[in-house]
Amino acid sequence: MTIVQAQNPEFDKVVADSFARQPFMQTIGAKISALEPGICEVSMDKKDNLTQQHGFIHGGLVAAVADSAAGYAAYSLFPADSTVLTVDYNVKFLRPANGAKLRARAEVVKPGSSLYVVKADVYVGDGANASHCLTGLFTMMCLMGKPDAQNLGREPHKMSTDAR
Repeated sequence: MTIVQAQNPEFDKVVADSFARQPFMQTIGAKISALEPGICEVSMDKKDNLTQQHGFIHGGLVAAVADSAAGYAAYSLFPADSTVLTVDYNVKFLRPANGAKLRARAEVVKPGSSLYVVKADVYVGDGANASHCLTGLFTMMCLMGKPDAQNLGREPHKMSTDAR
């Protein structure tokens, strides 16, 4: 495994601020449940209005939570004067997301000068009973000279994260 260091000593605050400005993550009730340089976990509880016709957490939502975790795993390593953008991702659904909790864990596999490769795995359920429901590879771009807070022109939403 590659040993990585955050280029921004305030990476945790920057990531939490950026995450708080995502209305979609607020809408689905997602939160950052773990954060360290190159690693991010995003978790959420199942909501009936976010399921598909069989009652499973919708696959598009599962992939979106993995994408967010992957983006913030990469962003935790970026310099202060930058922001993150997904370039591409390839996910494989391993089983339906059938459970009360969803947890996406992402880790940077290869940091680069502008592109970062990140792996993400999503689990549904709690603790030892959690099932692996998605795995994927994500490519994230570091956009230098574009501070994240000014990029969207949005104020942070009032949303708590466990990683602060």
